[in-house]
Amino acid sequence: MKKIYNLYRDFLIFILCCLISILLFLIKDTNNIKKVRFNISNLFSIIYSPKDLFNKLSSLEEENIILMNNLKIISENNKVLEQRLRDTKKYFKYDDKLSKLIPNYNFIPGRIIEHSFSGIADFFTINIGLKDGVPKDSKGVINFNGDLIGRTFSINDYNTQIHKITDKNFNVFVTTNNGIKGQFSYINGNNGMMASVSKKYEKEIEPGDTIYTSNSSTVFAPNIPVAKIISIKNSAQKHELDIKVKILADINSINNVFIVE
Repeated sequence: MKKIYNLYRDFLIFILCCLISILLFLIKDTNNIKKVRFNISNLFSIIYSPKDLFNKLSSLEEENIILMNNLKIISENNKVLEQRLRDTKKYFKYDDKLSKLIPNYNFIPGRIIEHSFSGIADFFTINIGLKDGVPKDSKGVINFNGDLIGRTFSINDYNTQIHKITDKNFNVFVTTNNGIKGQFSYINGNNGMMASVSKKYEKEIEPGDTIYTSNSSTVFAPNIPVAKIISIKNSAQKHELDIKVKILADINSINNVFIVE
């Protein structure tokens, strides 16, 4: 008897569900049902709104990080461009100025891109090479004031290594305004010496005199300012004058150089 009752109850429930389903299907487009659906949808929107807000905030934070990185890159690029503009203004018409200092020579401009020290010598690298017209043979290198800063050493198609004047292996034949010749050698810091000057010339030179490259070299054009004499000593223990000089060029502050050809 109980089984028949349960079966009858299940059948009635099934019939009732079918009737309700048919009824809902028939009235699904009525305004009341639409309102109910709309309200339920709003309810779920309210329930999930914190999660949506969190997702939006996370996305906004990521976008802000990207924007900050882009702004940083733009700022760095602006600094580079500003420096280039300053350099362009500073070195505008360099040929006119350098030609007055060192007549009858051409000048190839380059920019320092790296300082380095090898087991052989102290160098810096500039951004021009054979394809930019740099001669294969070693040539003197000057700053914008016309002062000697080194010579070309190793050259490839796109870059050139410059042997610095502030290297202990750097030497160049020099002369004073009145033709007293010697040899410049680097000592330390910004100091060097003018060697091989006979004691008989002691009264013909004095502190403050400038020494220049002589015409005794195929590497360096003559009359490039090298250093200024700071002291002269006549030591009894030496056969030559002890002449100390100070290099004119400030190697540490140089960004742009000019090869003299």
